[in-house]
Amino acid sequence: MTDAPMASRLPLYHNAIDWDGFWRDYPVPDVFAETVFKWPMERIRELQERRFREMLAVGWGNGFYAERWRRAGLEPGDIGGLDDIGKLPTFNSDDIKDSQQAAPPYGAITGIDRRLDGARQPLKLQTSGGTTGKARPTLYGVAEWEMNGLQIARSLYLQGARPGEAIQIPATCSLANLAWAFYKGAHDYLGLMPLTTGSGVVTPTAKQIELLFDYDVDILVSFPEYLTQMATTAREADIDLRDAGLKFITSYLGPDTEDLLRQELEELFGCPVYDNYGTHEISHASFEGPDKDGMYAMEDCLYLEILDVETNLPVGPGETGNLVVTSLFRRIPPLIRFNLRDLARFTHVDRQSALGSWFRRMDKFLGRSDDMVKIRGVNVYPMACLNAVKSDPRTTGEWFVLAERSRQDGVIRDELRIKVEVAAGAGALDGLREILEQRLRADLGLRVGVELVDQGALDDLANIGREGKARRLLDRRFEGGQ
Repeated sequence: MTDAPMASRLPLYHNAIDWDGFWRDYPVPDVFAETVFKWPMERIRELQERRFREMLAVGWGNGFYAERWRRAGLEPGDIGGLDDIGKLPTFNSDDIKDSQQAAPPYGAITGIDRRLDGARQPLKLQTSGGTTGKARPTLYGVAEWEMNGLQIARSLYLQGARPGEAIQIPATCSLANLAWAFYKGAHDYLGLMPLTTGSGVVTPTAKQIELLFDYDVDILVSFPEYLTQMATTAREADIDLRDAGLKFITSYLGPDTEDLLRQELEELFGCPVYDNYGTHEISHASFEGPDKDGMYAMEDCLYLEILDVETNLPVGPGETGNLVVTSLFRRIPPLIRFNLRDLARFTHVDRQSALGSWFRRMDKFLGRSDDMVKIRGVNVYPMACLNAVKSDPRTTGEWFVLAERSRQDGVIRDELRIKVEVAAGAGALDGLREILEQRLRADLGLRVGVELVDQGALDDLANIGREGKARRLLDRRFEGGQ
């Protein structure tokens, strides 16, 4: 007679939720591709309505939301469904910071006690990048952490990833989210072998390229800035990255509205490049498919709105505004009408795609509204410089925007100076500054000055080729008390 195994009282991850129910609600990649992804709009809307009403109940039980909603004159029952969502106040990262300062370190918005609830289910901590201030912590329960990988896995599958292939992830598994999400999506949901090589600081770029060839990698994920750095390193070593035989690259192309950046990367690596959008709070929000006809919003997981930057009212299809997100699955913390202050627009909202989906599709990520600077009455978004800088092959495609203020004869004048990197070996630069200034004036609606700098000169200033997002703006107008 053998002793019966002793039951554990620990909060084991794999016992934390009803997995069959979870995957029934949020199908795994191949099932998703043939079911929810192809549902008609009416059925998608019905699902969103049900999940939104569930999130309303969660919100009323959360001190952060209950206080804000009552301050707006609302009571439980006032919001019937998505048609009433505009009655709920939006909030942004500043409100999260205020909540976390008032109730450190996680804020009332999290809705749980880390020590108490962490003894019941495993929790994971990730943070924002901290590019606009102190990084914001975000907790994940088991369901939230699973969705972090599952959403990525769905997009990779629809982009063409299949079991037995290898994906290289040159990003560090740190408090930043990208590497974790791609590792989990590849390993747990697709049967992809992840090569978690870390950033260029962890694994030098030359070694990254060596591993790409040595382990017969099929898929590469990285930001464009690092992909172009890999290409530069490969060229210096007389290596043709097209010989790696990559199946595709998945990346975050930003405001590449003319596809100049995509075309450059596809030529350098010899494979398709697909665009994506997401944040650490909402996970993977939208992704491009092989049709390259806009980024599919993950509509069974998120309800997306685009609101005018000034009025906070909805804009029409094709119009640009702030992306406002309601997560239909997040409970730790709930996110209900979270204004990301990321500029976006819907390109397709009422027609079936070539892949058979009715999901709404977004255009490129167009920059951040809180990165906007107003110069002589014109709103300028630094990311809008991309197409102009990429339009001339003599540049490296890297730029940095300086807003400056001068005072002459008692008159204050604000100016923009755009630092643009020139590629090593670019040859004659005749007319380059004038060409860029003319194109930037057309794109920005404002006369700007261009300063040509050597390749690599912006690495520190713009955080290029390093962990985290590139920085594109420094506003010096108010330095020195001017």
